[in-house]
Amino acid sequence: MKNLLIITQKVDERDQLLGFFIEWLRKFSEKFEKITVLCLERGEFNLPGNVKVISLGKDEGASKIKQLATFYFLLFALRKDYDSVFVHMNPIWVVLGGISLRLMNKKIFFWYTHKAVTPKLRLAEKLSDTIFTASKESFRLPSKKVIVTGHGIDTGLFKPNFQFPISNFQFKILSVGRIALVKNYEVLIDAARLLKSKGVDFSVTIAGEAALESDKEYEKKIKLQVTSYKLQDQFNFVGKVNHKDLPVYYQSHDIFIHLSKTGSVDKVLLEAMACGIKVLSSNDSSRSFLPKELIFNENDPTQLAEKIEISGKKQNTADLRDYVIHNHNLDNLINKISNIIRQ
Repeated sequence: MKNLLIITQKVDERDQLLGFFIEWLRKFSEKFEKITVLCLERGEFNLPGNVKVISLGKDEGASKIKQLATFYFLLFALRKDYDSVFVHMNPIWVVLGGISLRLMNKKIFFWYTHKAVTPKLRLAEKLSDTIFTASKESFRLPSKKVIVTGHGIDTGLFKPNFQFPISNFQFKILSVGRIALVKNYEVLIDAARLLKSKGVDFSVTIAGEAALESDKEYEKKIKLQVTSYKLQDQFNFVGKVNHKDLPVYYQSHDIFIHLSKTGSVDKVLLEAMACGIKVLSSNDSSRSFLPKELIFNENDPTQLAEKIEISGKKQNTADLRDYVIHNHNLDNLINKISNIIRQ
């Protein structure tokens, strides 16, 4: 078994966006003799003994120059502790470490899922040996190095829970993700206004936080929209939710609304499907695997309201979960990646 160096942004099971990576590390620990993780921030986690997590110091207030110096020092100092490198999401670490790693004869494996094609990504593509991505829409730069693997959803964690009672009256709507302009929440708010005007009894839960200053301005805007429509009694902004606590939110709601403009397969949509609730999506990538009755047009609150109203509570969503199990299962993903790295 080989030793693996993993470079990622954050190792913290409490983080809503990146908490899932803890389970990735657990799965990787079964495939490699020793794993060393370099991260910008180190939080709470419980990992096997063969996984060592080292912070570059962002969580302790280290300057970017100090973080970079620590990064280069550790790449060299730990060179005998790893055979290959797996970089998760951020192309800058491939760019910064690529030449040094090549000089040390270390192969670089890069995971990336985003529609953006930046100069950093173009450089990272040149320096990587292999690039993994969740779908063809998740990596928009043409490259022979790309391998489409599917996402890695922990279907043992994200699963149906039939103990939650189904309300015969109020329809429970959920949307999950950071609060940002790209998430298009104003369309859901407009749809909610239409539902209220028709006398539909419903509630909307939005789980996610506004991380950047621009996101916080957007959050103020949509909350003002909720107030101006007199929907305060229907909307609940719950803020950040620990990743391990997300299944309860999916399981306790009737329908998940996916409005993200990312253009690639979104992990939260797959998590909702794995939990057995109905979903509605306006994301272009969803059209390749969701039936047309679960798709609505982007920026069309009227159509969204109509589809919510007719969706019904009792339904067979087993096909949605089966799709995730067969195409985006965490065990399958880690097996694929590990087998290629160990070749």
